[in-house]
Amino acid sequence: MGNRRGCSFPLPPSLSLLRLLAAAWLVLLLLLPSPAVAARIDDAQAAVLVECAAAWGRTFRGWRVGGECSTAQFISCDGAGLVTAMKLDGRGLVGSIPTALGTLTSLTALNLCCNSLYGPIPASFSGLASLAYLDLQYNALNESIPDAISLMTALTSLYLSSNQLSGAIPPAIGALTSLQQLYLPQNKLSESIPTEMGNLLELQSLFLDYNWVAGTIPDALSALTNLNHLSMAGNQLEGALPDFLTSFVALTQLYLNSNLLSGSIPAFIGNCVALEVLSLSDNWLTGEMPMSIGALTNLRRINLYNNQLHGSIPSTIGQLEQLSWLSLADNSLTADLDDLTPLGNLVGLLLSGNAISGSIPTTIRELFSLQTFMLYQNKLESPVPQGLSALTALKLIDLHNNKFSEALPPAFTKMKRAEYMQLGHNNFTGSIPASISSLQSLTYLDLSFTFLAGTIPTAISKMQRLSRLYVHPTATPCGAGRCEVVQYSGTAFCRACTNFCDTCTKVARAPPECKKKRRPCSSKSCPGRICIPFIRSCKGFKCI
Repeated sequence: MGNRRGCSFPLPPSLSLLRLLAAAWLVLLLLLPSPAVAARIDDAQAAVLVECAAAWGRTFRGWRVGGECSTAQFISCDGAGLVTAMKLDGRGLVGSIPTALGTLTSLTALNLCCNSLYGPIPASFSGLASLAYLDLQYNALNESIPDAISLMTALTSLYLSSNQLSGAIPPAIGALTSLQQLYLPQNKLSESIPTEMGNLLELQSLFLDYNWVAGTIPDALSALTNLNHLSMAGNQLEGALPDFLTSFVALTQLYLNSNLLSGSIPAFIGNCVALEVLSLSDNWLTGEMPMSIGALTNLRRINLYNNQLHGSIPSTIGQLEQLSWLSLADNSLTADLDDLTPLGNLVGLLLSGNAISGSIPTTIRELFSLQTFMLYQNKLESPVPQGLSALTALKLIDLHNNKFSEALPPAFTKMKRAEYMQLGHNNFTGSIPASISSLQSLTYLDLSFTFLAGTIPTAISKMQRLSRLYVHPTATPCGAGRCEVVQYSGTAFCRACTNFCDTCTKVARAPPECKKKRRPCSSKSCPGRICIPFIRSCKGFKCI
């Protein structure tokens, strides 16, 4: 066959074509003229930059007549030396926005976010007909949004969050038909939502939260079918949830919490199959949760707390395998907690202030990702399952004000990452186990108003992060011999016995080396209490 080193093999047709196209593209690039970059900023626009810098009490390199575009800070220019972009977010600007800024008619992007600008949005901005991006968030701008904004028809993104803008949302905003992002939260905007907002057919994100907007959600918004984020939380909106939500198939986040909405959660909510966040908490919603909520398999967060919902939590909620946060607190709901155990990604489960009865199921151990577990103010009874000890990620557990009536289960002493544990107002009996001291991450422990007896284990002194310990009694008469009102804050136990008994016995003694540093409580420093230094500290006491 001979030596094949010199042989050449034909390239595959596709590879030959790619090489040919690459060569042609290289020749084309060599023939095209280089884009022109102006040596200096247009004189008239440079004068505007000088005026702006003076108004804001700042100096920026290149902001002068004769300044070069290539070296000027925080701006971009076109080939004619006209300013096309200004990026000054977080640059410590103080003052008002000069009206002359509206003469930079080639601007396509203006970012003045996160400064200390005040005064009105200049009506001269109507001259910025090429502006596509305007960010004035996190300033102190006031007065109303000018009607002149209707002339800024190239806008695709308008960010006015966290200012002090007041008055109504101008109907003129409906002229911005290219708008895709509209952020108006955390201002003082009032009155109703203008129906003209229904003209914003390209809108993808609408934020109106935490203003004073009132009235109902207008049907005109039904045309905004491209919305993927709708947030109107923290206003005074009233009426029922609008029927048109059923057509918002692209909607991923819905925040209507903290309003005055009423009526029931409609079954059609199950048609919003793209939803990842459903937040309707803190309203006046009534009725039962619809079974159709189980169709929202993309849901990650559900917030329905503080409404007037009743009936059972639908079993279909167990189908939401991506759910990480479920807050249904402060309603009148019942539940079969076994229905929730398929939710292995759940990080927060908040069902407090309902009418849930029975016991916590042993299957609770399957919620292995759980970090926040709040079931207080229900009707739960013993036994507390040992499976709770399998929740090794748990940081906050609150079961107070239920009907548990047993010795403190060992499961509570095995939650090594727990930082907050609230078990008071139950009928726990026996003594506080010394093994509680193994909870080295714990900062808050409340065992108040239970039937726990005996002394506080001295091993508790090893809990270096503990800053609050409450071991109050049940409110038994003084003659019953119980006086166990104990609070611990930092370096002291304070016993507030005046509401229960006339005298108390000390629950902790300072070690001998601390005796000389002990100080009695004065009537001014700790009225009505006896303070005892905590045994691991010689630093005196702190009354709470």
